[in-house]
Amino acid sequence: MLKDEFIKMMVQDNETESEPKKSLYMDVIECMDLALSQSPATFDVPADKTLKGAFALIEQRGRERQKGGVACVGPFEAAEIIAEYLGTKFERASKRYTAPKKIVKLEDFI
Repeated sequence: MLKDEFIKMMVQDNETESEPKKSLYMDVIECMDLALSQSPATFDVPADKTLKGAFALIEQRGRERQKGGVACVGPFEAAEIIAEYLGTKFERASKRYTAPKKIVKLEDFI
């Protein structure tokens, strides 16, 4: 399914959810949209990918880093997690535009 159709379907499916999941899932859909924003319009989202599957991965990452009783994943990290889940790539601007570290060779000093 094309990425725009996929996002539209996720929004429609989420309408049947009840709170508080409905609001949380809508935030995940927003991150899905962000995750797919760097993919071409022709990107085909695999049929086995779901909103609940993406949410579970984000929730798992938050629990892995739980500190002080707070499990947290920011929206841009969530977009990276979702992009990987959907089989595409999302790269933050902070990573895209950071100059690569120059490797200094010992021969340069001789």
